[in-house]
Amino acid sequence: MAAADRHTIYASQEPISGPVRLEEAMARALKYNLDHRVALMERALEERLGDTAQMDLLPQLAGRAGLNTRDNIAASSSRSIETGRQSLEPSTSSERDTGTADLQLSLNVLDFGLSYFGAQAQANRALAAEERRRRIVLTVADEVRNAYWEAVTAEQLAPRVRRVLGEAREALGFARQAETERLMPPLETLQFQRAMLEIIQQLEGLESELASARTELAGLMGLPPGTRFSLAAPRHGATRLPYRLADLEAVAMVERPEIREELYNARNVVLEARSQMLSLMPGANLFAGVNYDSNSFLLNQSWADAGIQVTWNLLRLLSLPAMQAESEAREDLSDARRLALRMAILTQVNVAYRRYQRATAHYGRAAELQSVEQRIAEATRSAEESDAQNRLERVRAAAAAVLAQRARNQAFAEVNNALGAVYAASGFDPLPETIADHDLATLQEAIAARAAEIASGRARLPDIPAAATPIAAHDPASDGSTAYAMLPPPRPPQPAHE
Repeated sequence: MAAADRHTIYASQEPISGPVRLEEAMARALKYNLDHRVALMERALEERLGDTAQMDLLPQLAGRAGLNTRDNIAASSSRSIETGRQSLEPSTSSERDTGTADLQLSLNVLDFGLSYFGAQAQANRALAAEERRRRIVLTVADEVRNAYWEAVTAEQLAPRVRRVLGEAREALGFARQAETERLMPPLETLQFQRAMLEIIQQLEGLESELASARTELAGLMGLPPGTRFSLAAPRHGATRLPYRLADLEAVAMVERPEIREELYNARNVVLEARSQMLSLMPGANLFAGVNYDSNSFLLNQSWADAGIQVTWNLLRLLSLPAMQAESEAREDLSDARRLALRMAILTQVNVAYRRYQRATAHYGRAAELQSVEQRIAEATRSAEESDAQNRLERVRAAAAAVLAQRARNQAFAEVNNALGAVYAASGFDPLPETIADHDLATLQEAIAARAAEIASGRARLPDIPAAATPIAAHDPASDGSTAYAMLPPPRPPQPAHE
């Protein structure tokens, strides 16, 4: 079974045809991620349950048929209640073998009302399942973005790390040989070895860190272990955020899947309260049907009937105060949970926004430091290499330049990851509302188009005063693009991306 499951996981994947860009990595993660598939199946199940709940609104149509027989005649006689004597001779009005059939249509008004509220509640649960799927999409996209930038850094930096690590190991071997042949003072050779070992330890740790980045990205994309692939080199230059903090907060209050899911749950709290109140009402059962009896003694062997039956459990009225108290408690809990969730989301948006600001400032400093370290390494490399001290400084400068480049690349990756975290905290979907097809190429193009729309500031925002003002060109957190104040109504569940 384990081998079969492994084959099932990787069987339907499209092969990689070239360098993987961020959009393709996200498309593969969303298309082949098992958690996303589970969320899609859960949403599909809720929709099927909704279809079943809709069928409960229909009246009942029951057909019955039967055959009765006995070994003697069903005869009877009458006796006078005054004299006690038999007044009639034994007679029968029924055949020994009879067949009956009827078709009856019935509708319980109380059950219909309860089924109506149940169908509405199930529709809300299906919409809530869609929001859980959106939450998984945001989480997967954020994880892929982080792993992608880490893997890109690894792919770009790995050759240089290997080269400097080789130089450091060669210098360490030279120092050990100098100690053995006493070519240098003992203390100087030991200090040299210590410095080289520290550099090698740093570079080996960096090499191990970079080696695991591709494996993590491959796992998120759903690739089989050991799959060879290369990454497309991203453009450099810090990305700017084209939205104000107030805009992002307004979007988060409307678009975050947690908020939408909680609102659907709040609807169901109200529907449950209405269902409880409705269950206290009397139940009226309306019925109509046609009947047939093969008994030849009957004057009318077929007939139609209709009627109404009313039942009411009066003792249930005693539970009305308890039901009202329970309903109020549920609504209070729902309101408190929604307010707590909104506060948490506002905090997440602000934290992500400040993280982006810090990352942008840190990237400028890291880029400047990397440039200085690179110039130091070049100057040291061109200096005299006749003695061990110069060799030590040359390797040390080269290692410092590599580490500075690593810090710069990490800072640039942090800017992009922080920007993605801002969009994720605000509830910007990485997928558009509709997709023409579900193949990998179409999904990749849709993700790229959606990312361009968000990055350019053309994503629609809620229509509130705080988000209605275009961003000024001198705003340090903007690129001068205009934000449009328009939010679409809550979307229905999207088609599965399988």
